[in-house]
Amino acid sequence: MNGIYYCEGIDSDDRSNLGIEEKVRQQIRCLNSFSKVTVICKPLDKSALDRIKFLLPYIKSTREKQREAILGAANDKTTYIYIRKPSLTVHFYKLLRKIKRLYPSIYIIMEIPTYPFHSEYKGISKIMAIKSSCCERKLHHVIDRIATYSDDDAIWKIPTIKLSNCVDYSKIPPRNKNYKPLPHTIRLTCVANFTYWHGIDRLIEGIKKYKGTYKIILNLVGGGKEIKNLKELANNMPNVIFHGPKSGNDLTEIFNQTDIAVDALGRHRSGVFYNSSLKGKEYSARGIPIISAVETELDRLNNYPYYLRFPADESPISIIKISKFYEKIYRSNNPVNITKTIRQLTKDCFDYKNSFQPIIEKSMLGTTKPRSTNEK
Repeated sequence: MNGIYYCEGIDSDDRSNLGIEEKVRQQIRCLNSFSKVTVICKPLDKSALDRIKFLLPYIKSTREKQREAILGAANDKTTYIYIRKPSLTVHFYKLLRKIKRLYPSIYIIMEIPTYPFHSEYKGISKIMAIKSSCCERKLHHVIDRIATYSDDDAIWKIPTIKLSNCVDYSKIPPRNKNYKPLPHTIRLTCVANFTYWHGIDRLIEGIKKYKGTYKIILNLVGGGKEIKNLKELANNMPNVIFHGPKSGNDLTEIFNQTDIAVDALGRHRSGVFYNSSLKGKEYSARGIPIISAVETELDRLNNYPYYLRFPADESPISIIKISKFYEKIYRSNNPVNITKTIRQLTKDCFDYKNSFQPIIEKSMLGTTKPRSTNEK
């Protein structure tokens, strides 16, 4: 079986980051385990001129031209094309239509990590929501499956492959055996490229309102557009610590001193009410309990005690609820056993070898007749 993996804006050979780059590398490794994959990962032209060209409807930007490498790589022996998170345009639709007409048996899967996503476009980028809509209404003519982390059975009239975000558990160390809770202290950690829908402002507001006996420490690890607003909101609070981007041993050391990890608390702001977050899987692989304000796969793990979900609204996060959650988990329980148990209970669901690989492989092997491309 021969395939093409296409992803733009990511360098699959970049070893400096462990987030989306590592996810892309792991997907490629999984596809290579049952097929021969041609990888096309294109960094974006970040010049202002090309970004303007990409927004305009009738001009072909560098990004649109780079996408034609997919057509160049396709041939009669190509079984499938896996496309990860493209910005959708009519030019891109026409490219896929041409591929389908030349090679009608090629099975095309498009991964949409977040759905719906139009509300994530801000400012002048809202033009992309319009361009995307023009493409979306035609995609069912050329796309065989949408790989989604949402709970949708179909997107844009295209049947979905429901996935969970996955990580390689063998490459993520659990919390150190020397980890132990501190007296009268709860240490929270969120790792993200912070934006408004992470909802960390809700947590900072909750910390401000809290009058209980616990000392609350909030570690914010990463950069992003929202950092400036969060720093203004925190107003030099000594227990809200902005670490900046961290990876490797530096990140591991922070997790070794974390009692509860923080997933997205404001996904409702972008119209998302079910989400399979990548960070949540990394937290689980570390063996750390999680709080969230969006439904995830952890809601569906029967009697899973290491997860607390808050309402998807604008209310401050209740530190009282967090403290009760903390006490229920850690009081009279061995910290090492907690870490091991979380890792064991989630590995079957969120490790690549147990989730992404078999689901995608089954879809590839179950391909049927080619999709019609009569649409003009």
